[in-house]
Amino acid sequence: MWEGDGQPYIHFFQDLRKLIYLDISQNRLHSFEQQILCNLPVSIQAITISNNYLHYFSWPNITCLGNLSHLNLSGNHLSYLPDSVTEFPPDLSLLDLSNNWISHLPDKFFSRAKALQCLYLNTNRLVVLNFQSLPPLLKNGTSHQLLTLHNNHFSCDCHNSGLEEFIRTSNTRIPYLTTAVQCGFPESLQGQSVLTVDQRNCQLYCGFAFLLSTLFTCAFIALPLLRHLYGWDVWYCLQILWAGCKGYSHPSASCSPKHYDAFVVFDTNNQAVRDWVYNELVVRLESSGYRRFSLCLEERDWIPGLSCIENLHHAVYSSEKTVFVLSNGTSKGVGEATVNGVIRQTFFMIQQRLLDEKVDVAVIVLLDKMFPKLKYLQLRTRLCRKSVMSWPRNPQAQPLFWNQMRTALSSDNLKFYDNNISESFI
Repeated sequence: MWEGDGQPYIHFFQDLRKLIYLDISQNRLHSFEQQILCNLPVSIQAITISNNYLHYFSWPNITCLGNLSHLNLSGNHLSYLPDSVTEFPPDLSLLDLSNNWISHLPDKFFSRAKALQCLYLNTNRLVVLNFQSLPPLLKNGTSHQLLTLHNNHFSCDCHNSGLEEFIRTSNTRIPYLTTAVQCGFPESLQGQSVLTVDQRNCQLYCGFAFLLSTLFTCAFIALPLLRHLYGWDVWYCLQILWAGCKGYSHPSASCSPKHYDAFVVFDTNNQAVRDWVYNELVVRLESSGYRRFSLCLEERDWIPGLSCIENLHHAVYSSEKTVFVLSNGTSKGVGEATVNGVIRQTFFMIQQRLLDEKVDVAVIVLLDKMFPKLKYLQLRTRLCRKSVMSWPRNPQAQPLFWNQMRTALSSDNLKFYDNNISESFI
């Protein structure tokens, strides 16, 4: 009678001032609006609106019925409760919400229902129930309080562990607790009692999850900061440790297509140096003398198709000695040495061999007498004088030069070190 043009019937019960109990169940009511609720007699103590089609009830205006103690809304289509603090009549002791579609119990809804002792929530769609959302008297209730929870599809995982704890510790009466308060999720526990949830596993899981999230957060904050402050140092230390664990493997002669006595590195763009290397050095060491040396030359012995650095690495590590042929540059002015990129890279590689293998393979030949005063040459001359040789202009002294060259290529440079200087060098 309140649907459609039912405005004339809003005040239908208003003059029944002594009305205590009102039963309007099994009708076709779809909503219970504010005007309807506030125009009912204030004397009403119990209302039954069960088995209708209610999808809305005016909860904020329930205080219009100040004497209400029992409210039955079972068998309707209520799907939600307001997520806000709701004022209830001071004497409301029974609320029946069974057989509805309620899936969630808001935390604040029952906070002011201080007289509510019987709450029917059975046959709804509850999955997770937080006991903090229950009325105050039911949280720490006695046998005088009643709470029905059966025929819901509760989730029996750690997200709903509070329900199991509440059931075990509360004295509130819960009918059908062991038979009909069952798990709906997960599928492996479906149909079993909610008491099967092991609270200890949930505590362990929560503690582990908290520890893991804490460690992840600390790492997420600390790693970028440490990388910014000590990234290069850590990388360098790891490289040193890796090199120490892995060790150094010297490329053996069996692994190389050739094994040379010496790798001759010089400025190939300097025509005077080229002529001396091919017409003097190669002829004297490879084609004459009591011992013939096998020399590696960039233009002659490097493998076509490989990169420059690969050929250079192969030449340095497959040769017993590395001969640097240095000269003053004719095109760069007097007193300026000609040192191209290949010579520089070769110098770095032999220094690396000195650190890795503890072998000194450098032999330096100066084609000009007035060579610039380089600090490395000065140190080299003091440390191992016999590994630094100058090409003599006097033809009579050239046989002595070639004898010294053969000796330098055949002997270990460490034997020629000055003991006063090299005592702690290697």
